[in-house]
Amino acid sequence: MGFFSLKAECAVCGNEASLNRYQIANKQWMCSSCMKKIGFIKIGQAGKPITKMTPDDIRDLINGKVNNENELDSFKATKKIGKYIEFDDKQEKWLVLSAILGRRNNSKVYNYSDIVDFELLEDGESVASGGLGRALVGGALFGGAGAVVGAVTGKKKAKGVCTSLKLKITVNDFNNPAVYINFITASTKKNSFLYKTVMDDAQECLSTFQLICERQKEEKAEEVSHNTVSAADEIKKFKELLDAGILSQEEFDAKKKELLGL
Repeated sequence: MGFFSLKAECAVCGNEASLNRYQIANKQWMCSSCMKKIGFIKIGQAGKPITKMTPDDIRDLINGKVNNENELDSFKATKKIGKYIEFDDKQEKWLVLSAILGRRNNSKVYNYSDIVDFELLEDGESVASGGLGRALVGGALFGGAGAVVGAVTGKKKAKGVCTSLKLKITVNDFNNPAVYINFITASTKKNSFLYKTVMDDAQECLSTFQLICERQKEEKAEEVSHNTVSAADEIKKFKELLDAGILSQEEFDAKKKELLGL
């Protein structure tokens, strides 16, 4: 149906789409109501233009936005670093604040378990990094509070001015795997009070993310250990049934392989 046809059906919700509509994949239409539910910012984060998005893609975005709004409502910050990031340690969640006023606005809520690794970039050069199964490189980690002692020790450019300082967090999200926290976006002297203050915040972010990753690693190790012990107990029980003649050798071997994940 042509664009100027008065009637068209929204492929997302099934309602009638007026002339104020948007074309999506396969020459289908989306109504303005569905567009409002997504929001232009959300579309920009989808990784592809709206004309390439299927009705299912759009429904996923709408559901994701609703779920995120619910998570924002229940998010209770237990730690905040500057105007950049908040952590809800009780629910093991975190979010990046708006770069303009340091507010939540449409911030996406992530779980601690979403974190893969992180890297501090100064003028495009990596100066510190860490993550799951990796030690914190470029900063010294001390204490449970997440304090970092000492300056970043990674390679730096010799110039006395920084034009860009940002933290890149890689998360377990195929469509949007990188989350950025921008600390510096304009020319700033490295001997200035602003640079030192911002660097302190960046270092605290590094330290906090490293502590989270180490905690996640410990929890996974405990889970694996628990599962191993449970499997051993189950195998012992089936061995007793084998010895009693209740199970055949073939049945016991099959159960053993199942419990060991073989």
